[in-house]
This record gives sequence, structure tokens and C-alpha cells, in this order.
Amino acid sequence: MSARTNPVFLRPRQGIAAFSLVEVVLAMGVVAFGLIVIVALLPIGLKSNRDSIEESQAVNLLQALVADRHAAGYGTASPVYNLPALANVTQPITGSLYLMADAVTTNAVAANARYRVTYTVYPSTNTWATATNFPAAGPPQPVTISFQVGWPAAAVVPTATVETLATFMTP
Repeated sequence: MSARTNPVFLRPRQGIAAFSLVEVVLAMGVVAFGLIVIVALLPIGLKSNRDSIEESQAVNLLQALVADRHAAGYGTASPVYNLPALANVTQPITGSLYLMADAVTTNAVAANARYRVTYTVYPSTNTWATATNFPAAGPPQPVTISFQVGWPAAAVVPTATVETLATFMTP
């Protein structure tokens, strides 16, 4: 007597599909690894975003400082930030001021301030020190102000700084 195979057992069942337990565990492992990587990168992204916002605010503050100095007369101090007058500057003038987070409040003390602005006013000169074939006196040179904004203001060495150089022509 020969054994006959039943054709029903040889055919796969139609309409029933499933994942094995191994496939489910591997898929969960891949998803968990992806979530861990995303969660680990989140603080780095937030810090980068905060740094970018602070730097943008500092650049806006630099623009406000230069605009304030341009708005004032050459012989008067600037109205908002009280930057020194540019007339009769014979020696470099260095100063600093502390600003709150709104970048307008200037009477802040270092412990409470957000930004520290350091500036140096360089005098104009009418002499060309390196002139060889020109007269010793030339056209009026511009007064130059170097601005540096650093934060946090209370730190001895600021965490970050932005700088600019602005020139103002003599009248």
C-alpha cells in the first residue's frame, strides 16, 4: 500500500498572512533605535536654535547702535545709547554699556544685563603717515567705531560675541 499525500496540505492557505514574532521584534528594535536617535538630537537642535536667536538679536543690536550714532549730530552724544560725540576725538575712547534682553534698557547692571556692548572710537587723522609722493595733509579721514556685543554680560569672558566696524565721515 502506498502512502498518498493529501493535496490540501501541500498548498498554502489563501488569505491568511501574518508576521512572525522575530519580524515584529526586529521592527520594534529599528523603531526604538530611530526614536532614541531623534530624542538624543533634540537638545542639540534646541541649543543651536537658541544660539541662533541670540546671535540674531546681537546683530540687530549692532544695527541699532550704528543707526543711533548716525541719527545724532557729529558734535553730540547719541540719544538712545549715549555713545560719545565724534567731534574733537584725539585719542581712542573706549567704553561699555550693559543692556537688558530687550536691547533698549541701558541702565542695567552687569549682573542683571543680557548683553555687554564694548566700543572703541578711533579718531580721524588728516595726515598720511606712509605718504611718499603726496602732501602730508590729505582729505579728512572718517572716525571709526568698533562695536563688540557679548553675552552673557556678567561673564568675564562672554560665551559668544559679534563685532562690527562703523565709519562716520567728518562734516
